[in-house]
Amino acid sequence: MKVSVNWLKEYVDVKEDRQALEEVFSSMGFPPEEIVPWGDDLIYDLEVTPNRPDCLSHYGLAREISVFTDRPLRKIEFALEEDEEESSFPVEIQEMDLCPRYVARVVEDVEVRESPEWLREKLEKLGLQSVNSVVDLSNYLLYAIGHPTHVFDLDKLRGKILVRRAREGEKILCLDGIERVLTSEDLVIADEGGPVAIAGVIGGEETGVTPFTRRVLIESAYFNPVAIRKTSRRLGLTTDASYRFERGADPMILEFAADYLAHLIRKTSGGRILRGRQVAGEYSEERKIRTSISFIGSRLGAEVEEDFVLWKLRALGARVEKKGEVLEVFPPSWRRDLEIPEDLVEEIARLKGYGSIEGKLPPVEKPQGLQTPVRETLWKVREILTGLGYTEAMTYIWTSPRADEFSGGRGEPVVIQNPLSKEMPLLRRSLILTLLDSVSLNLRMGRKGVALFEIGRVYWKEGEPREERRLALVEAGEIKGRTWDSPPVQASFYSLKGTVEALLRAFALEPKFVLEDWPLFEEGFSLHWNGLRLGPLKKELLELFDLEVPVFAAELPMGLLPLEVRKPYEDLQNYPSVRRDLSMIFPAQVSFQRIREVVEGLSIPILRSFRLIDLYSGEGIGEGRKSLTLSFEFRAEDRTLRSEEVEEELGRIVDALSKKLGGEWRK
Repeated sequence: MKVSVNWLKEYVDVKEDRQALEEVFSSMGFPPEEIVPWGDDLIYDLEVTPNRPDCLSHYGLAREISVFTDRPLRKIEFALEEDEEESSFPVEIQEMDLCPRYVARVVEDVEVRESPEWLREKLEKLGLQSVNSVVDLSNYLLYAIGHPTHVFDLDKLRGKILVRRAREGEKILCLDGIERVLTSEDLVIADEGGPVAIAGVIGGEETGVTPFTRRVLIESAYFNPVAIRKTSRRLGLTTDASYRFERGADPMILEFAADYLAHLIRKTSGGRILRGRQVAGEYSEERKIRTSISFIGSRLGAEVEEDFVLWKLRALGARVEKKGEVLEVFPPSWRRDLEIPEDLVEEIARLKGYGSIEGKLPPVEKPQGLQTPVRETLWKVREILTGLGYTEAMTYIWTSPRADEFSGGRGEPVVIQNPLSKEMPLLRRSLILTLLDSVSLNLRMGRKGVALFEIGRVYWKEGEPREERRLALVEAGEIKGRTWDSPPVQASFYSLKGTVEALLRAFALEPKFVLEDWPLFEEGFSLHWNGLRLGPLKKELLELFDLEVPVFAAELPMGLLPLEVRKPYEDLQNYPSVRRDLSMIFPAQVSFQRIREVVEGLSIPILRSFRLIDLYSGEGIGEGRKSLTLSFEFRAEDRTLRSEEVEEELGRIVDALSKKLGGEWRK
């Protein structure tokens, strides 16, 4: 918000020099971003926060300076000279929730000319170009009192003013020369021929004021901030008017703004102000906030005097009624940010000066939080994975269409209407896609390797938008060992698979993976079990993220993990185990998973576990063959096993593997 110091002086005495005034603005909460000398004037570019639209004008800022410095505020006063002829142009509002009130005034016999020098200079200081004496006054009024107005060429309006929703596909040629297509979500100002302005955003070219205009209709209205914000964002168009309307304009200033602009037009461009206003809709409000001096003091952690609080609240424009210990505060219409008692506490702190309040740390009790099975599961996953050397990541949820092609996600991708980046307009259908950004960044910054996990949501559309919470893991490069004293290891398919299996075992799950191709992973190396998928990522996908090292990833729905895990009680073993190692030669295409299925299919009661401990192929084995060494653990719960029964069961295993998988025992 650009502010002229000389303009401010028209409403309040500004005695400070450049540095002192800069401190005043900063204390008010509007620190200057830039200060530009302009002759005998200074132009401050202030950073006005979105919750203070009342300060997006010179009068609003002067009002704030008046409160801070206890100097009188000079009110804007003028004598409105109305003609005897009464105005009768009809106005109708069809969407009261989007435009509760609309005020119009008619000025006739106007002579549109070049603006006077004082007006041109005021606008030029703020970076605005002069158009003509009528349009310039509408812009002047916006920067003077903060309320946007619009001026129509009345002779170009047909029938009446109608405030309605646009019809789907309706078009309007705007004042900037661009034709825009509207939707039913947009509010328009229309006549009987169609839209003449996009409400609260921009006017139409066809009804704009030109040097040939003789009769004008002044619009002063209040529009729903959310509706204006949606239209502005959808069109990608932000104007001085929309910037203020979408933050919340003053709904009680409409008549004043229309009268003041009519007065300025008559003074600068001549004309007759027809008697009366056209008013449609009603707007009334009485916001009331109940608080007390003790409440304000407790929240500030400091004593405050009652006289100071009452004085400052009334200086802000609020009406204050004291009922015993309770203060009933009625905020002024222009302070849309004052809604709850805490807002008043913030105002008193700001006006008192934060530096005058002694800093005290409030007493803090350790929050207990709400423990639920879902939260306990999430924390258990985090505890397990961090214990295995992984680091949790939190990534953005949007991705590019090119990356999404690899996701293999359900349904169709969800398109973001107003993406932060044009290159990434989609919501992710796989956590792996957004984790790759983190992998790439870490490696570019000099890390030798990364092991990351993320618990987050993925999104897709099947008619309606849907979402699902998932867990994803990625490994790349040199990663930490599993214990504090173990050396780093190279990320691999097997290290990732081991991590996933360790996690699942903690939830009493025993996965039985099958080979199944998936768009994310290299063909022939992707494993699947109950929605869990893992494998090495495709090189084409890695190239999108400038990754030159292999990356291994896994993703599973969080619903796969049970919320409550109750492991059955097992007594301490009373009898020793017997271990036997078995080496067999198999065709190269036989997987360990198939071997597991065959062995488990034998249902051997004394077989407690078995695992693969060695793989060899090459000289002495034969082409297209491999040697696997399996380690078996046998144990009985009620006796010590005899060698004969162990050898018997081992023989059954060899026999089954030979017949079903073509295995050959290496004795």
